[in-house]
Formats: sequence, structure tokens, C-alpha cells
Amino acid sequence: MRCRYQRYTGKTAKSRLLDEFCEVTQYERKYAIKLLKAQRGAESLRRLQTEKRGRKKIYSDEAVTVLFTIWRAAEQPCGKRLRPMLKDWIASYERKLGRDLSPELKAEVMTIIAAQIDRVLAPKKVGVSLRARRTPKANAAMKKLIPIRAECRDAKRPGWLEADTVAHCGGNMGGSFIWSLTATDIFSGWTEVRPSWNRFQHNVSRRSRESRLTFPSPFWEWTPAMAGSF
Repeated sequence: MRCRYQRYTGKTAKSRLLDEFCEVTQYERKYAIKLLKAQRGAESLRRLQTEKRGRKKIYSDEAVTVLFTIWRAAEQPCGKRLRPMLKDWIASYERKLGRDLSPELKAEVMTIIAAQIDRVLAPKKVGVSLRARRTPKANAAMKKLIPIRAECRDAKRPGWLEADTVAHCGGNMGGSFIWSLTATDIFSGWTEVRPSWNRFQHNVSRRSRESRLTFPSPFWEWTPAMAGSF
């Protein structure tokens, strides 16, 4: 078919042969044209099938691995945000690794610009579960285990607290931002407020323990407030 295609001079005849070739081989039309125009038969066919197209790899796998580790530890920022942070994060990476990176590897990581960071990390980001960037929904199973009171509480002494988190997001829940953990004593009105960077369990638990240490009376009950976050 290659010999026939190169022998034909009319456009109609070449188009019909090309249609037949694509139907038999299931190749895309542009790729089929490349194969039929090849001059060296099977050798050209193998070269077209195995030749890698596109730009050659610039950065080593080791540099991409260092960059990916830092990206995950930094809460997965985009390239524009990660680029200015690399100098500080590399020092932290070396302390955790227990040894210094080679000057060549360090220089290679530091020369990556923001657009290239997103490009080289794209294959590694596939399958990485990003944390949800929205207000977490209530868990129905937990609601069954935790009793919720809808009526007003008749507290006779301090220590009965209601707690809630308030998002300081400016109306946009995208990304990480400060949440305030607010705990209010129902009897006295005493309120403790602690800032938490995002609303992950570790951060909120640590802030709640800090509130307990500074509260002037023992805790008897700590329950979520009925009002939602705003």
C-alpha cells in the first residue's frame, strides 16, 4: 500500500487508499499518512513507532523526588507559591534526611521555575488525594453516637461549654486559612478563642487542649454549638 500511495498522483486515488488503510489498521489519519510517505519500508515503520517525540528530559528523577516530597510537606501548593519557599524547605528536608544534598542536586532543584514545577510534578500528582477544600459535611454515623440537645441548657454552674469553629475565609472556601475555635461557658459567658490553621483534627484538638488549660473552672461537658460556622 505504501508503494501504491507513493505511485499515485491524483488526490482522489490517494484519499481512497488512505481511507482503506485507516479502516484496516485503525490508525489515525495523520499517522497513517506518515507511514505511507516513509521511504525505507519496515525500518522507517519501526523508527516511527518507537521514536519518542517532544522535549528531552531536563531534570533528574532524584531532583523531581525531592521537589515532590517538599510539595507534599508544604500542603501541596501550586508552582508559583512553592518556588519562593524552596530555599527554606530544602534546609528542612536536609535536616529530616539527616544529611546534606549534593551541591549539584541542590542547584538543580533551585533552578526550577514555577511553570516547570507544575509541569514536572504533574505525572506524580496523578492519584495523590488532595484534601477537600470545602466545609466538611456532618457524619451521620457520628450523629447517632453523640447526643445533641436542641433546647436551651439550664446550667447551674460553670463548666458546661459549647464550641464551634468560625472560618475566616472572606467568602471563599478555597485553600487553607485561619479558623477560630470558640468555646463559650453557658453559665458565665466566659469565652476562649484559639486560632487554628485549617480545620484538621490535629490542629483543632491541640487548640481545644489549650482552652482547657486557661479556663478558670473544670470542664463538665463540651458539645458542638447548634449554630453553623460563618
